[in-house]
Amino acid sequence: MYALGLSVLQDEISYEKILVKQVAYTDDLTGAGKISDLKKWWTLVKKNGPTIGYTPNATKSILIVKPEHYENGVRLFNGSGVTVTKDGQRHLGAVIGTEELKAKYVEEKVSDWVKEVGILSGMAKTEPHAAYSAFTHGLQRQWSFVKRTIPNISRLLRPLEESIRKTFLPALLKTNIFIGDDERELLTLPPRLGGMEITSPDKLAQEENRNSINLTRTLTKKIIAQDAKGETDQNAILELKKTMSRNRQSAQVESLERLKNVMLDETVRKIHIAQETGASNWLTCLPIRAKGFTLNKQEFVDAVALRYGWPVEGVPKTCACGVPNNVDHTRTCKKGGFVCIRHDEVRDLTANMLREVCRDVSTEPTLLPLNGMANTCST
Repeated sequence: MYALGLSVLQDEISYEKILVKQVAYTDDLTGAGKISDLKKWWTLVKKNGPTIGYTPNATKSILIVKPEHYENGVRLFNGSGVTVTKDGQRHLGAVIGTEELKAKYVEEKVSDWVKEVGILSGMAKTEPHAAYSAFTHGLQRQWSFVKRTIPNISRLLRPLEESIRKTFLPALLKTNIFIGDDERELLTLPPRLGGMEITSPDKLAQEENRNSINLTRTLTKKIIAQDAKGETDQNAILELKKTMSRNRQSAQVESLERLKNVMLDETVRKIHIAQETGASNWLTCLPIRAKGFTLNKQEFVDAVALRYGWPVEGVPKTCACGVPNNVDHTRTCKKGGFVCIRHDEVRDLTANMLREVCRDVSTEPTLLPLNGMANTCST
């Protein structure tokens, strides 16, 4: 309804009347053209806006001009309350203006994000599963919009990548393994390919900006042409999205194949196992405690170590049975109990499912030890 009401105002200030190209997004109205035409446009907005419930706020209105037209802009908008600038201004989550202003804006955003990564790193020391989920489902989405709307900012995002690599990952993984370039690249891959989708912001910036430009090209042309009646071809946009998705997946597969050629055979084998159906569900699901989807600190750290074949902390060098110990031996040693645990888990799961539909379901009782007792039998 608000958009319909605003369309009445746009009829009064249309491009055909005052030669100002404009676009409206909710209550944000933006126009572009010559300064003299923009002055007429602003006057009409103030005159006709309140009649339909749109009251322009001069203190929040910014006129961005080229340096050579700054004096003219100040003169024409003198007394209007509109701020005139030749540097630029933040606009709808991005920024319009000089390269210096863009760099300053991104640096400020990166500084805030680095602080948030630091806070999340502190959380990862006690709740790594929750911290991982917060990063992949929340925090790293914050810089996606900036990467899409502001070009050539890969260099400005490097401090953020350094914070992720040197602060967040060590706190999250708690491993003595050095996180080199290959390990970092592996962790950026999606879980279905054996990674953890902890993306590298500086490496994706250029690609996401290019994809955003391609996806919005049709809409951009309509705005420039001031074509308010035509409709964008949603099927074409959908096909373009599919093409971009396929290209990204192909690049990820190529990256994985390159990593397989330089990593240890044991690590490659672990990656193949992690690519099995359902093997990464514990990473992609939300850690909802009520559903039993949460892993405590030790469980999460051990799960990541087992996923990539990294050393598991706290495993004794020698098993209780007397042989040298490692992760594989702890899973198969008859004295360690894991064989019985795996058996009991299958037994208990089957029993719980049967209890949903059957009565008097019980599991085999634990046999009491026979130490000190005579066992006789007769035929």
